[in-house]
Amino acid sequence: MKIVKKLNFVLLAITAISLFATACVDNKKIEEANKLVDSANKKVNDAKSMAAKADEAFTKVNEELDDYEESKTNNEAALKASMSDYDKAIELYKGASADFNSAAKLSDDASFKSYYEMSAKQIDNVSAVATQSKALTQAFVESKTIEEYSKKLDEIKAKVVSLKKEGDELTGKVNKLEEEVKAKSK
Repeated sequence: MKIVKKLNFVLLAITAISLFATACVDNKKIEEANKLVDSANKKVNDAKSMAAKADEAFTKVNEELDDYEESKTNNEAALKASMSDYDKAIELYKGASADFNSAAKLSDDASFKSYYEMSAKQIDNVSAVATQSKALTQAFVESKTIEEYSKKLDEIKAKVVSLKKEGDELTGKVNKLEEEVKAKSK
């Protein structure tokens, strides 16, 4: 009987240690996922400001577009800097998406996992829009005539319209999942 009691005590102690270890691992995974989400959010904010800076430079050139050749020549350096800013923004968006996907892999909760995965898809979409914005700037710089640029502009605009429609759908899904996640966190 004493052996059974000791065995029960040992089994109980092992179970308690196992549960504690599991809780520690889960907490560690949650902390790591939270760090990844914080990193992703910072990258998105940094990318937004880079993309806004690039957009502003391109918009300024387009507003002053009286003579295509002259405008292109006078603003070539600003447009190339704009393309560089788009590249930086795109890389930041890709990094944010990777962080969200990594956070999803760490999450055991289906709602959080879905939220992180959908957030990654949304950021991928934003990255694709930024890529098209860069392509638009690049088309302006590389086109020989206003007609050539206009043709490229029409193609890029069609892609952007499609991407923005997809982005709106993704945003709706992310917002819905975000509500679920917030409700669970309370």
